[in-house]
Amino acid sequence: MLKRWLHPFAVMVAALTLLTIMLGAWVTSARTAPPIFLFIEQIHSGAGRAAAALLVVLAVWLMAAQRRGLGLTLLAAAVAETVLGEFLAPITHAILAQVLFTLTAIAAVCTSNGWELGPEIVMDQGWPSLRSMAAATPVFVLAQVTLGVTFRHKAMGLTWHIVGAMVVALLVLILGMCTMQPYPKHRALRPAAVALLSVVLAQVLLGIAAITAEMLAPDNTAPPSVIISTISHVAVGAATLAASLILAVQIRRNVRRSAEETEENETAASA
Repeated sequence: MLKRWLHPFAVMVAALTLLTIMLGAWVTSARTAPPIFLFIEQIHSGAGRAAAALLVVLAVWLMAAQRRGLGLTLLAAAVAETVLGEFLAPITHAILAQVLFTLTAIAAVCTSNGWELGPEIVMDQGWPSLRSMAAATPVFVLAQVTLGVTFRHKAMGLTWHIVGAMVVALLVLILGMCTMQPYPKHRALRPAAVALLSVVLAQVLLGIAAITAEMLAPDNTAPPSVIISTISHVAVGAATLAASLILAVQIRRNVRRSAEETEENETAASA
C-alpha cells in the first residue's frame, strides 16, 4: 500500500527541491532593497528546511523499498547539504542542491510504473559505444553547471561558461541522435533522449536570454527580465543535469554489449 505512494512522493520532493533551487537563484540575482532581499532569503531558507526533511524521508523510504543504493546516496547528500549548509561556500551549496534534485528525479523514475515493466534489452551499436557516451555526458553537464554557478556568484567570467555550453550541447546532440536513430521505438530510451534534447535546447535559448537581459540592464540593478531569465536558466540547468543522468541510467539498464550478452548466456547455460 505504501509502495504505491512512493512515486508521487518522490515527484513532490523533486518539485520542492527544484523550487528551492529557483529561490536560491532569486537570492543571488536579486539586487533589491534590504527588507525585500531578507524576505526572499527567509522564503529560500524555509523551503530548504522543508525539502531537507522530506529528502531524508524519501531516502529512508527508498531503502525500505529495496532501493538501498539510491536511498543511501540520497541520504548522504541530504545530510551533507543540511549539516554543512551553513559552513559550505555558496558555490558548493548551490552545486550540491542541483545534485540533490538530480537524485530525486532519478528516484521518481525508478519508482514509476514504467520502471516496473523491466528493461527492454537492446544491443549497443557503433563506436564510440552508447554506454560510454552516456557515462561521460552527465560529467560534462555537471562541469557546465559548476561553471554556471561560479559565474552567477561572480567567481569566474562568462567565457568558460559559454564554451562549456557549446561542448555540452554538441555532446547531448550526438548522444540523443545515437540513441534515437537505432532505437526509434524503445519505450524507455526514446522518451529519455527526447527529454534531454528538449531541455538542452530550452537551456541554450534561456542562456542567450539571460545574457542579453544582463547586458541591457542598468548597472547594479536587477530588473524583472534579469531575475526571471536567471531563475529560468538555473531551473532548466538543473533539469538538464537530471535528464542527462536519467538517460544514462536508462542506457545502462537497457543497452548491453555483445561481450556482456555472451557472458550472461554462458552463465545461464552453466547454471
